[in-house]
Amino acid sequence: METSLLTPSWGNSQPWTFYVASGTTLENIRKDWIAKNKEGIKGNSDIEAGHRNDFSDRCQKCMNEIMKLVSETVGNNGQPLWDANVELFNAPSVVYITIPKKRTLFNLFDSGAAEMSVMAAAKELGVDSVPAYEAIKYPDILRKHMKIPDDEDIVIGIALGYEDKENALSKIKSKKLRLDEACHFYE
Repeated sequence: METSLLTPSWGNSQPWTFYVASGTTLENIRKDWIAKNKEGIKGNSDIEAGHRNDFSDRCQKCMNEIMKLVSETVGNNGQPLWDANVELFNAPSVVYITIPKKRTLFNLFDSGAAEMSVMAAAKELGVDSVPAYEAIKYPDILRKHMKIPDDEDIVIGIALGYEDKENALSKIKSKKLRLDEACHFYE
C-alpha cells in the first residue's frame, strides 16, 4: 500500500484514502453483502454508476464484447461471474478507495490512478486484483463495518487474492483496443 501513496495527483491534492478489509471484517461485509443481494436490493453506490446507454458507442461496443466473452467462456449467460461478484470474488482482502465528497473531477481521475497503483503494486508482489463496482454498491454495509466517514465517497473496491487457474473465470481475457483505435500520434 505504501507504493500506492506515490501516485501523482492534480496539484498534489492526494484526495484518496484507502480502507483495507480482510479477516473477520471482510467476512462480516461478505455475509451482509450476500444477504442484501439475495433480498434483491438494488445497489446505491456513493458515485453514480450510470446506465450502459450513458456510455459512448465505442465504450458500449467494448462492454458488449466482454459480456459476450464472459457468456461464451463460463456459460450460463455469465452467471458464474455475477455469483463471484456477489461473493466479492472470495478474495482474502478488498481495498476500498474513497475521495472527499467536496471534490473536482480531477480528484476522481486521481483516484483511478491510485487504483492502478494498488493493482500494479499487488501484481509486482504476485497478488492478482479485480476492481469492481459490485464491491461498492452497498456503501451502508461498508460504513457499518469500517470507519468510513460520511464526508467521503467510496469510489472503487479492489479484490486482492490469487488466481485460481482451474476456474473458468480465470480464462476470461478481455480484448483491448488496438493502438490505432485509442492513440493518435502527431509530429
